[in-house]
Amino acid sequence: MKLKKNQENLKQIASLIKYAFGKNNNLLHDNNFMSRYDHSNGYGFFNDDKLTSYIMVNKFKSEVFGHHVPMAGIGYVASYPEYRGQGHISKLMKEILNDLHDEGIPFTNLAPFSESFYRHYGFSNSIYQKEYRFSCGALRPFKLPRTGHVIRGKWDDLMVQNGVIQLYERQLHTDDERNTVIREAWWWNRMDTYYHNRNIAVYIDSNGRPISYLIYRIQGDVFLADELYSITAKGLVALLGFMGSHAGAIKEFRMTLPEHSLIGELFPEQNQLKISLHPYMMSRIVDFAKMITYMKPLQEGTFNLEVISDDQCPWNIGVWQMTNKDGKVSCKQIEDGLVDFSGPITAWTQVLLGRLSMMDAVKLGLITDYRIKKLEFKKGDVSFYDYF
Repeated sequence: MKLKKNQENLKQIASLIKYAFGKNNNLLHDNNFMSRYDHSNGYGFFNDDKLTSYIMVNKFKSEVFGHHVPMAGIGYVASYPEYRGQGHISKLMKEILNDLHDEGIPFTNLAPFSESFYRHYGFSNSIYQKEYRFSCGALRPFKLPRTGHVIRGKWDDLMVQNGVIQLYERQLHTDDERNTVIREAWWWNRMDTYYHNRNIAVYIDSNGRPISYLIYRIQGDVFLADELYSITAKGLVALLGFMGSHAGAIKEFRMTLPEHSLIGELFPEQNQLKISLHPYMMSRIVDFAKMITYMKPLQEGTFNLEVISDDQCPWNIGVWQMTNKDGKVSCKQIEDGLVDFSGPITAWTQVLLGRLSMMDAVKLGLITDYRIKKLEFKKGDVSFYDYF
């Protein structure tokens, strides 16, 4: 059931989350937890007036190819161990998906503790991270910039903050993002306090324009680059030089960047880099017809797309006629008509919100093509990562 926001429910929520996630502090006095709770809806299952299972839902706007699309971030999925396996989470998840559909929120994201667990609810892997690990020797070719300058500070430094937000907003207006959170002020502030001791460096060019920024932490002798963004190659080199200026005190550097990052090509000795790709977020399409209208098909015309299965959101099942004409995409359900492509909702999520192309999905047997029509969707990028 959807929980009312009152002190008794809050106390029970805090107790359950504290136990399930091994937190040591009093969540009722934790600004990070409370800021998220204040901007959330909660769903819970009770047994004899005791809250035994809980799910938190935060509502965001997400950038999807130039559209500001409502999106739900699901987190704090928890049950006491003695009540697990009784189907409580399944009931709550079904209620959440029904509510999201009624509220016009067409998709949701979450960070999975188990991918197979969430696949039962129609989620698919959609967002990946690329991690670079290297020692200080790999940064020797990079120097601090000779023109322009780097400013360093905390999030409450307005000059630093303005530089970051200008660059962040600039990327969101490129219409290239396919599933990227539009960060509101409360979320920016929560990110700053959630990750302790974060620093920010912004490279300003000789004309006074912010070109790149780096959000980072130093833990012992490890330099953690949590977010690195630049609008030019020079901006990347400037911040790599800034990172290199820490070489005397740092043993290892770790950069977590978007999957499409090619920053490794700037290193003259790439064999010094350890590069790995990790699944990060899973997504779930709640309203297939609505999500189709936000996509960017590469071919014009009319295509009949079939969702063959969706246990939690049965309204998605059926044949949907997508028309792409003059850059505008429309979608309607049809009763008759030859199907061009068909697949379960999980496969369509991988194609529409993930990195999988239609051609690759067909090759993998996730999507079936019936009429040999060519159809691809613009893939776009996820340039910034958020954790729910």
